[in-house]
Amino acid sequence: MIKRFSLYPALLALALLIAACSTDQPMLEPQAEAAQGERYLVVFRQNETPAGALRALEAHGQVVRTLPQVGVAVMVSDDPAFVAKASRVSNVQEVGVAPAFAVPETPSAAVQEAPTGADTLYNQGLLWGIDRVHAPQAWEAGITGSHDTVVAVIDTGIATNHPDLKENIVYTDCHTSAGSKAEGACTAYPAYSDHGTHVAGTVAAVFDGGEVVGVGPNLGLAGYNVFEPIPGCGVCAFSDSRWAAMIDAAERGFEVINMSLGSMGRRGGQGTQDLNAFIRAENRVARFVQREGTIMIASAGNSATDLNGQPINLPGGIPGIVNVSATGIRPEPRFPQPGAFDVLAFYSNYGASITLAAPGGDCGIDGSCDPATRPADWFEHLVLSTTVAPNLTCAATESCAVGYGWKAGTSMAAPHVAGVAGLVMDQHPNLSPNQVEARLKRTADRVGNPQGFGAGIVNAFNAAR
Repeated sequence: MIKRFSLYPALLALALLIAACSTDQPMLEPQAEAAQGERYLVVFRQNETPAGALRALEAHGQVVRTLPQVGVAVMVSDDPAFVAKASRVSNVQEVGVAPAFAVPETPSAAVQEAPTGADTLYNQGLLWGIDRVHAPQAWEAGITGSHDTVVAVIDTGIATNHPDLKENIVYTDCHTSAGSKAEGACTAYPAYSDHGTHVAGTVAAVFDGGEVVGVGPNLGLAGYNVFEPIPGCGVCAFSDSRWAAMIDAAERGFEVINMSLGSMGRRGGQGTQDLNAFIRAENRVARFVQREGTIMIASAGNSATDLNGQPINLPGGIPGIVNVSATGIRPEPRFPQPGAFDVLAFYSNYGASITLAAPGGDCGIDGSCDPATRPADWFEHLVLSTTVAPNLTCAATESCAVGYGWKAGTSMAAPHVAGVAGLVMDQHPNLSPNQVEARLKRTADRVGNPQGFGAGIVNAFNAAR
């Protein structure tokens, strides 16, 4: 059964609310058994879903999704011998239980105040992460992005009425186990969490829209919701829902995909067959997206795990995906400050697979977020962005109650990099995803051990000019 990892407890009606300080990353586990059976990935030998093979598989279960671009089908079956039977079907290469993953948990704090405009919170110096990646220097050089370049945020959906976001949202969609928005099977609005809304604000909150500013204030945003209530898991997403969104975004020509989500797997351990099928499918999706000209950015994970050896974070650990670790800043949550220095956030995963680092925030102390020892201004060490208030949800029939809040995690680091990647592709539209990644790495600020920081902290001005 999948462990349940909810994002936050309900917000209380306080000016400032301290939420749970968990930073665990869900481990890859099979879904809880639903009434209609288990959910499986079937990976074919070629990048196609052969009609004859699908007919043969339907003798053992129901086909619920096909991804012909990458040769993957998703099936539901109540046959306990499904894996063995499906593996014997012609043209089938791998079969495994389909994994689901939860919205990442992070330290968080909410700001509950009416928007006053003029980027008030940014002008107070509270968006230290935006400053740390040198976005203001890029803006001063006229590099702010445009709607010719779109960053797809594959997450929990975006609040489309948020004053900091609405001018830049060019597309919304959803892909869940039931289907897509086009099929009337799911909702694109953030019904379960404001995680995606927070991520989107870091990428492209507009100038003078409300109270914050993103790395690329004029970039286009595409919001995808891939999360849904899943029995035995909570608010979770199946990886095939994310793949469907990735393929859709790439086929629409969106230049950047941000994935502040994922799970941990362990090579050679229990569930190796399931993990092998998952990794093979993940690799195929990544290669397809790259061929379409889209660069992928993902969070490295929040379990303070050494990724060298058996552990792998997915999707960030897949070749071709920019894997982003999270940093904090000392001594004060402002940048630049005399004597300021960067630290790897205590929760951030690390290892040779880390591509780049970016501000993800921590609680102002090394090693924990302990309320007994963190500083009084601990929340200002987190990442401030757009949220949905007061209860983290909104309905399709009414506008979201918008707000602002601090969160921390590699989820918050990745969109800093996605915003910079968007600026680079907007300035240099002929670059391939590999060339953009190389440029991001070459121009990053070198800090600390590459095992933690990769090539360094991303630098918007150096990368995009």
